[in-house]
Amino acid sequence: MTHLPTKRTFLVRLSDEADPEKGRYCGRVEHLQSGQTMRFQSEGKLKDFFSTILLEQIRHEQSEQIDIET
Repeated sequence: MTHLPTKRTFLVRLSDEADPEKGRYCGRVEHLQSGQTMRFQSEGKLKDFFSTILLEQIRHEQSEQIDIET
């Protein structure tokens, strides 16, 4: 089984207006480790939030690795 790191845990709450048959995704997302939250009105905005958080983590990890090596 693949390891699922807690630092990549998100809570997604869909509103009553969400309707996947119509391609409507709206609600609130929270990154549990950082506490960052965002309301979203589309699948694209939700994906943007995921990307932003994950890219920040990758950059931070790379920065820490460089510090350890030097």
